[in-house]
Amino acid sequence: MDMRAHILVVDDEEYICTIAQNILADHEGHHVTSCSDPAEAIRTIQSESIDLVLTDMMMGEYSGIDILRACQEHQPDTVVIFMTGHPTIENAISVLKRGAYDYLVKPFKLESLRATVERGLEKLFLQRENVRLKNAVSLYQLSAAMGGTVHLDSLLKLVLESVIAEFDAGLATIALVDSDTNELQVQAFHGDWETISGMPFLTGKDEIPETVVETGDAEIVKDITVENANTDHGRDSAKAAGICVPLFAKGSVIGVLSFVRFGLIRPFTTGDLHSISIIAAKAASAIESSMLYDELEDAYLSTIRALANSIEARDNYTRGHAERVTHIAEMLARGIGWGEDEIRWLRIGSTLHDVGKIGIPDSILNKPGPLTEEEFEVMKGHPETGSKLLEGIPFLKPIHPYVLYHHEKWDGSGYPKGLKGEEIPVEGRLLAIADTVDAILTNRPYRAASVMEKVLDELTIFRGRQFDPYLVDSFIELIKSGSVDLDSLYGFDKTELDENRLAQERISDSVR
Repeated sequence: MDMRAHILVVDDEEYICTIAQNILADHEGHHVTSCSDPAEAIRTIQSESIDLVLTDMMMGEYSGIDILRACQEHQPDTVVIFMTGHPTIENAISVLKRGAYDYLVKPFKLESLRATVERGLEKLFLQRENVRLKNAVSLYQLSAAMGGTVHLDSLLKLVLESVIAEFDAGLATIALVDSDTNELQVQAFHGDWETISGMPFLTGKDEIPETVVETGDAEIVKDITVENANTDHGRDSAKAAGICVPLFAKGSVIGVLSFVRFGLIRPFTTGDLHSISIIAAKAASAIESSMLYDELEDAYLSTIRALANSIEARDNYTRGHAERVTHIAEMLARGIGWGEDEIRWLRIGSTLHDVGKIGIPDSILNKPGPLTEEEFEVMKGHPETGSKLLEGIPFLKPIHPYVLYHHEKWDGSGYPKGLKGEEIPVEGRLLAIADTVDAILTNRPYRAASVMEKVLDELTIFRGRQFDPYLVDSFIELIKSGSVDLDSLYGFDKTELDENRLAQERISDSVR
């Protein structure tokens, strides 16, 4: 490990500065700067990178405490060693409590000076090496995780969770530059939104993130007052330190990653800034790739949705069917605890579940009456037709169960595979309920519009025969609790709404 360092010696007695400078520079080849003027020393600390400061305790109107404070404010990982000709136990305890590394009593032996400085530098460099290794591991883990994440929302969440864990941050946001307004817009956050929304530093509405976007340079903020923070004592003001780093893609800043740590006992260091800049560079690259992937996916989906809409346009009796089925399926899925990724694929799968009807002749699709056996056999082919149609689009693989299995039945009498019970993927079982509910509540040429009682009756009667019993019970419970709102979806008038509520009460009583 290279132990050469930049050392600053501060003492109002010039001969002390000269002796210390010569001894330390000669011993290990350190770069040593000396200042007999404490004000000049503070300016040096503010403008240059310093590894260790050796400072006198009393220097006229200045003290070594002023030097220590300057280091803690501008370079928090700098090692500070005090020198004094008037030692007291109280002074020693005081400076050590304030964050000094050690305390030398004048006159000191030159070997004592060398040994104390080398111990301090060894501790500093070991700390930096530990941070570097920790960051390398964290970056590797984050990179590996990013490799398995392609969607922007999931990626941003992953980055923020990593930052919170690695830097002990309390709140974090990623804000991306809006291409239309050229302003920062929060795309993801971690922590209490009520607190975040009141912090311009985190929402991108502050001078600091705006400057970071303009200059491309990261910023450390030493002292942020957070109003209405969610603390252990309730809502209160709190102090925090923050970092804001740019996210670069192809040489341009596409956004910023900002986070804060409450309390100023452990302010962020230049080492922290270096580490988060590495993570931000990797994250920005992944974000750009994710955005491109999402754009490509949206283009695919727009094409296929247009195809699905063209099919519905051919069918006089099922226009809007896919949209309504999607709403019903999503309400049920959320009610049984599905996550956002599952909901996302559900929306796509529900929208496209009847895409195979593109192969059904209009004479069958629009027939104003029951189908013959031969016609029904043709109609039964649409799930497999739809599945084959989507086989050439790899990223749509998760929606195949919706397309292929939504006409399977719990007792094994469905089609196209005749699967039974839990052999049927849950996506198909869930969509079968949503598909049936819409069929009941929508006007068809061979079936008049029904109200809620018909829905609940049919689900109850065919529970365990056509439908998954658990999903039926869950759906009925959601209707009872008001979590599923079919009234507004189907535009029932007041009379129908009253009838629906009575039906729900009757079914609830029978279920109990």
